[in-house]
Amino acid sequence: MIRVSGAVIRFFAFNGCCDNMKRDIQSLGGKTFDVLVIGGGITGACIAHDAALRGLAVALVEKRDFGGFTSSASSKLLHGGIRYLPKAQFWKIRESAREQAILQHVAPHLTQWVPFLIPTRKEALVQGALALKVAMYIYRGICAGLTELIRDSGKRPPAARFYRPGELFQRVPFLKGIGGITGAQELWESHMYSSERMVLAFVKTAVHNGAAAANYAEVVELLREGSRVAGALVKDVLTGTSFPVRAALVINAAGPYVQSVNRSVPALQLKKEITGFSRGVHLVTRQLEDRYALALTTRQKTEGLITRGGRHFFIIPWRTRSLIGTTNVPFSGNPDDIQVSEKDIEEFLEEINRSVPGLNLTRSDVSYAFTGLYPLISRKVKKDTYQGTGDYQIIDHSRADNIDGIVTALGAKYTTARLVAEKTVNLAAGKLPTPSFPCRTVEVRLSEGNIEDLEEFKHRCLEKYSSRLDQEVITHLIRYHGTEIENVVETGLQKNMLIRLHPETFTLEVEVYLAVAEEMAQTLEDVVFRRTGLGTQGHPGQEALARCAEIMGDLLGWDGQERERQIATINERYRYRSG
Repeated sequence: MIRVSGAVIRFFAFNGCCDNMKRDIQSLGGKTFDVLVIGGGITGACIAHDAALRGLAVALVEKRDFGGFTSSASSKLLHGGIRYLPKAQFWKIRESAREQAILQHVAPHLTQWVPFLIPTRKEALVQGALALKVAMYIYRGICAGLTELIRDSGKRPPAARFYRPGELFQRVPFLKGIGGITGAQELWESHMYSSERMVLAFVKTAVHNGAAAANYAEVVELLREGSRVAGALVKDVLTGTSFPVRAALVINAAGPYVQSVNRSVPALQLKKEITGFSRGVHLVTRQLEDRYALALTTRQKTEGLITRGGRHFFIIPWRTRSLIGTTNVPFSGNPDDIQVSEKDIEEFLEEINRSVPGLNLTRSDVSYAFTGLYPLISRKVKKDTYQGTGDYQIIDHSRADNIDGIVTALGAKYTTARLVAEKTVNLAAGKLPTPSFPCRTVEVRLSEGNIEDLEEFKHRCLEKYSSRLDQEVITHLIRYHGTEIENVVETGLQKNMLIRLHPETFTLEVEVYLAVAEEMAQTLEDVVFRRTGLGTQGHPGQEALARCAEIMGDLLGWDGQERERQIATINERYRYRSG
């Protein structure tokens, strides 16, 4: 604890180990927090992390699992902002590129650089090689100096280059089928091995620094005392019991649900109301290309001053598969009802095959599909046009609506969540009587990412554990757990759980155990799709699911019927509805 200006600040700093996350949900009702954060996606997780690192007393509640909704349903990209160049939004380019570099620094184990190839064509001037080379020159100038934020020089991106047709087709033969390609510009983008583990890493670091967090804790309504919000009535989704959580300030970071949360206080309004949602579908397929990601165009429109044709979709090498996304389909229903249909899959396959003749992707090539929502603020939601703006909103409701005690933070992109959190907590800190430190999330690494030299760390881990584990498994554990790999291996030895759950994946039994014991996993879905990613490449097999349910059931007290119910829920994820 540190005293500043006569007041005591609770301050915590990472000391090399990560406190376990225990779901003591009833304890949330036993005190008044400085800040209650609603929403455990990437925006809420970053806000909780930032506020806790400043020494504030923080509670974080999430109605589902951490990172279990919009934050998990993405291409796993941390965009450098080149998408804003056609709109001449140069400030947003630098903003995105800066945040991209910061996340490479604070979470080195979870991020990697992937070379994207952007084909050039002869049909139109803006699609030509010269236009793209000029665009890249402008982009590099806007982003100059930002990679210096990555202290580990081995984590900085290589220089990009242009590929002429002959070399391009030699490297990626199926691009010949498109026709009219005159080359391709390389662009290095940051990609996450697991966007779900990134959210969890922020939550775990917040907990380590004193925050109280609970998943499956749904806000029923905001608590109002006169003209101020004093907290929220929270329901434990697992038991059905409700209780008040009080705080000096509530930060609503519930993503697609921000308006429904605020609805219990009718006066609360966004700067720009959400007019609808765009639903994006991603496919996980057989691996089409193992070295390069591809940015290809469709016939759908995109908004901008100058465009290179249709909306882009990406084919990204991911683990041993290709991750392809995304579509753009208007959605006006209940966000709780969102799911992938067979029609979604077939229509996207048709669009991909039409854009890349000769690729011949079929339904049998798709091992998994998922979908997420993107809030829109356009007056008219168009089916054939990409309308994402990348604009986030931070609303001080005491000024906007004369309601004290609440701030709303609606993020727009995964990449800029840390920045949204910084600005939101800056605003919050000015409203609280508790003194706090300035933002430190640019410099301070996440608890599992406290790695000065990633390549050296990998080398040491391979030397230390290669007698017990395959190299691929060690690499997987580093990517998922960072510095916590030692805890994973030691616990695995003690529990005799250094055993793969499935021959084609690198997930170990001990990861399931630790997901429950130390990472607040409450359901089989939490483990299979978020803590481990076991099911994100395709169905892991009934034997693997049964073993996961057995390990979790022993820890959580599931009987045979509950274990079967949990397995049935997973199986249902792979049965895509017909319409």
